[in-house]
Amino acid sequence: MRYLILLFITLFFVHCKNEPIGNEIPQQVIKGALGQKLDSLFSPYVKEIRSLTNNTAGLAVGITNEKEVIFAKTFGFADVANQVSVDLTTRFHIASVSKPFSAFAVAKLIQDGKLNLDDTVVQIIPEFKMTDERYKAINIQHLLNHTSGIPRNIAPDDWLNPSFGPKALEENLAILEPLSLDFEPGSQYSYSNSAFDLLGLLISRASGAAFHEYIHQNILLPVGMNNSSFEKTVDSIPSNWADAHSFGLSSRQLPPYPYNERLFPSSGMVASVLDMCKWGMLHLNEGSIQGTQVLKKEHFQTIVSPSFDTPWGDQIGLSWFLQSYLDRPIIMHTGYDTGFEAIMYIYPEHDISITVLANQDFARTARLINAASEIIFDQEPKDYTISAKYPFAEAYQKGGIELAKSKWETLHKDTTDIYIADNDDLLTTGAILEDGKQWQASKEILEYYISFNDQSTYAWRLLGNDYLMLGDTAQAKRCYQRTLDINPNYTKGRIALDKLQQ
Repeated sequence: MRYLILLFITLFFVHCKNEPIGNEIPQQVIKGALGQKLDSLFSPYVKEIRSLTNNTAGLAVGITNEKEVIFAKTFGFADVANQVSVDLTTRFHIASVSKPFSAFAVAKLIQDGKLNLDDTVVQIIPEFKMTDERYKAINIQHLLNHTSGIPRNIAPDDWLNPSFGPKALEENLAILEPLSLDFEPGSQYSYSNSAFDLLGLLISRASGAAFHEYIHQNILLPVGMNNSSFEKTVDSIPSNWADAHSFGLSSRQLPPYPYNERLFPSSGMVASVLDMCKWGMLHLNEGSIQGTQVLKKEHFQTIVSPSFDTPWGDQIGLSWFLQSYLDRPIIMHTGYDTGFEAIMYIYPEHDISITVLANQDFARTARLINAASEIIFDQEPKDYTISAKYPFAEAYQKGGIELAKSKWETLHKDTTDIYIADNDDLLTTGAILEDGKQWQASKEILEYYISFNDQSTYAWRLLGNDYLMLGDTAQAKRCYQRTLDINPNYTKGRIALDKLQQ
């Protein structure tokens, strides 16, 4: 009898670990033979890459068929400093994977007779202007498939100088007005975040609702994405949101959190991995989920049908990229922002969706989503390489810059192992450390980088910042002057030097 009781308790807790009981959220989801296969092969693969890259920040993976989640699992911390673990409800900033939500909203408005793809922007937003008269020809489809000619990013330092409030999206009009198009609308492909942010104002005008409210009421609620949203309090990060991280010498918080209400349409969504699983199932069912038709099939097909060729030989629909992996068609999008990565594959012919979310940059999400695909389709996961910056960082922490330099030079010569010693990774490391106020470490690493490349204005400016914060004004001036010797038009170097000479 004792053994039967123990068996019952064991089975009960296995059930609790994998399935929701009442309103409880499972810690992980592993269903059926494919779920077990992924857990036995993919989970160790993920852990090995994370170990080799010293990544302790968060990662969430969700894989579905057209009916249910078959694998969902999380790794690491939403907040590394405070050891707050990621779970299946943790909300990640999904960066440009937000764009398909904007496209879906447009399709809903077309279905409701409030928009057409060939409507011009000026028809909906009469005050929209640019210095180039060709702006009058930009239509909704141009915005959605990146053929508008609007420059990629219309304002620098978007995360450092955020906008808030009901008029935030309208600020995009003022920023665009003095600019010219890069080309005739509809004639070329050029990825443009700024075009999608203009699209948000268009959605708001056509619907009569704030952009984020329209998405919430007409997409998130019907789909059941209850752990997804746009808005947060300005000065804090909600407890169930993953914080941004990067890797300098270890995983650390990376300010500022990428939040700017002017950029909601291109990159403002936060979502949990389970919610992104629902988004995947919605697409596998061509606009329906669990009996709820969120978008009619013919309008859904408009989103995922080819509308323009990309320069790399694939096609784009309305926001979604139409590519293939393992000779199988995929509908996909990636997202990269300060401290976050996101990637989603939908295999429409095989009833599989895969989402990978990370709250640290350089998290290898593309390799991981491809490895999951390889396992699902009965292929051996491919080998991978690792940046030598990780063993370099480990050596630095153990023995300082001299030991780290010795390690780098050894790895640079060795072409037989998995480590790639790309000198530009040293620049990235120095930049992250400078941003994190680790000025001594940043100075030493940037000086080492400059021994390989002394023509980088960026490296010299960062090195100047390090010297300045370490109290060596003379060396800071020398570094800033060096940026102008390389490029007399380097504005940031001129500004830094002028401040010191005042």
